[in-house]
Amino acid sequence: MIRAILFDLDDTLYDETQFVMGGFKAVSSYISNNTNVNRNVVYKLLLDVLEKHGRGQTFDIALKKLGLYNKNLIPKLVEVYRTHKPKLSLYSEVRTVFSTLRKQGYKLGLITDGNVEVQRNKVEALKVKDFFDCMIFSDEYGIEKQKPSFFPYQKAIEELKVSAKEEIYIGDNPYKDFITAKKMKIYTVRILRGQYSDVRLHEEYEAGYQIKDLKEIFDIISYIERLSN
Repeated sequence: MIRAILFDLDDTLYDETQFVMGGFKAVSSYISNNTNVNRNVVYKLLLDVLEKHGRGQTFDIALKKLGLYNKNLIPKLVEVYRTHKPKLSLYSEVRTVFSTLRKQGYKLGLITDGNVEVQRNKVEALKVKDFFDCMIFSDEYGIEKQKPSFFPYQKAIEELKVSAKEEIYIGDNPYKDFITAKKMKIYTVRILRGQYSDVRLHEEYEAGYQIKDLKEIFDIISYIERLSN
C-alpha cells in the first residue's frame, strides 16, 4: 500500500531554466552597474555561453569574452546568482496534483540537492511549503549526503514514518535520482522533462516507471496497488 509520495524539485515541479534566467539577469545587472557594458549584452552572452558550453564555467567564459575577467570577481557573481530573489512558477498541473494527493490521504515529501539557501528560496518562491510533511535539503547535512546517497531517502522514511515499500519517489535525473531508491525498494517514477528528458541510461539507473505529466502519477499508484493485492 502506498502511503507517501516523494518529489525532487528542479525540473520535476518547475522548469529550472526560470531560476537560471533570473540569476543571469541579476548577474548581468551587477556587471553592468560596475562596468560600461550594457546589461542586455551581458545577459545574451551568458545565455549563449550556457547553450554552447553548459554549466560549470559560465561566468569565467563570459567575462573573458567581455575582456573583464578577474578570478576574484567570480565568487561575487556566484553569490549574486545564488541569492537573487527568484520568480518561479510550478508546472501547470502540480498544484492540483498536490491538492488531490493530500485529499486522498497521502503524505508528501521533498528531497532536493544543492545550496540550502538557494533551494529554500525556490520552495518559498513556488509557495509549496505547506504541501509537504517533510522537506529534505541534503546539503544541510553535507554534500556527501546528496543523491544518490542513501541518506536523504532514509531521512524521509524516518520523518514520514513509513516503510520504503510504501513510498514512491518522483524525479527527473537518471544519473542520481533512482539507483539508490530502487535498491531500497522504493517505487521510482521518472518524469520526462528538463535537461535530462532525452537521456537514457542502463536499467539500474532508470526508474521503474516513466511519465510525461505529473497527473499520470494517479495511474501509477492504482497500478502498484493492484499489483500488491
